[in-house]
Amino acid sequence: MSLRSLNNQIEQRRQTMQKQRHCALALMQQQRAQALAQAQRVPLPAAMLGAFAAGFAIQRFLNRPTTHTLVNWYLMLRAI
Repeated sequence: MSLRSLNNQIEQRRQTMQKQRHCALALMQQQRAQALAQAQRVPLPAAMLGAFAAGFAIQRFLNRPTTHTLVNWYLMLRAI
């Protein structure tokens, strides 16, 4: 393989990687814009109420004796 053909391959791969990088950055910008638009639709008090209710429900569920025992058994079996 000649040095010229090797340099051509390197240049082609560099251009391909540059194109992939550009496309990835554009996709990330698009996803960021979509996430911001969706986050602005949900009012903050509703989001906080939902998080509080979910945390309360999860805490009540995990503090039950049967759930606590199952979690301990799982952790014990996983440690073996």
